[in-house]
Amino acid sequence: MKTFDFGTDEEEATREERLVGVSGYHVTSEGETLIAYGLGACVAIALWDTDSKVGALAHTLLPRQESGLGASSGKYVDAAIQTMLREMVEEGAGYSSIEARLVGGADIFELKALGKGVGKKNASVAREELARLDVPIVAESTGGEHGRTVEFDTATGRLEVTTAHSDDVEVL
Repeated sequence: MKTFDFGTDEEEATREERLVGVSGYHVTSEGETLIAYGLGACVAIALWDTDSKVGALAHTLLPRQESGLGASSGKYVDAAIQTMLREMVEEGAGYSSIEARLVGGADIFELKALGKGVGKKNASVAREELARLDVPIVAESTGGEHGRTVEFDTATGRLEVTTAHSDDVEVL
């Protein structure tokens, strides 16, 4: 794991950076910066409790987990959201103060097994699942034709999005 020193102020602590790979997720109350690279059709789901500062990030690949499949909880949008919410509450988050941000879901290429539009479907299922579970989406950067990278500072709730072929950093 890479460690960064964000400054010399006493209030600014050394924070760890953790990569969240495809089909993975991570829940933390340690103030880590969670990073997901190469979001194309994949959707990153960032959840953050504004009170307890417990955060989570998933790098989801597909919209819905079919019942009976024992795959990674981070692979599917619906399962990742449910799993992260449960684990966040176990870490001390208050369900009613959790908010969500969505990034990705681009239409970059056709996935042969899934057909065109899987990125749009991933984002749509994320919105549906969060609404069903009464978790507000406070920001999103979805769709388009370019990949994205996400850096989520769980100590502050700041989420930075870098889009391929652009020097701009979007803060959500």
